[in-house]
Amino acid sequence: MKNVASLAAAVAIVSTLLSGAVSDARSAPRPLRLTLDGYVGDPPEGRRERADLRLQAGSTEVRFQVTRSRVSSSTMLPTTIFNRVRPYRPNFILRGPRELIQRVAKAAPGDRLRIGGGWRSGSRELLLASVEPQR
Repeated sequence: MKNVASLAAAVAIVSTLLSGAVSDARSAPRPLRLTLDGYVGDPPEGRRERADLRLQAGSTEVRFQVTRSRVSSSTMLPTTIFNRVRPYRPNFILRGPRELIQRVAKAAPGDRLRIGGGWRSGSRELLLASVEPQR
């Protein structure tokens, strides 16, 4: 009888812990789908773009001028995201397939790119889904 009571107590404790873990996993913020259009390098003299970002692409830090941006999975504005990462250097740390990270790392000043990925509030990581050259 004592063993059954102990077992029941252990099951209750484990159930409580697991339900909390599952609840925490469900309440974690979903990544927002962020798309950044822009070019690598410094802006032309006297010009300011929507955002002047520093992207960590592997071991390379890339300056990226955002000319257009959108968040497609939330009502959050891109400017809100930029304001949240602005105090940090680099602003975003690129994660994802090595090939995509290298496209950013090897881009030359003036190269225009469209960078798409997922970002979670409270993070500086941008999980790359695509990096495409633009005209």
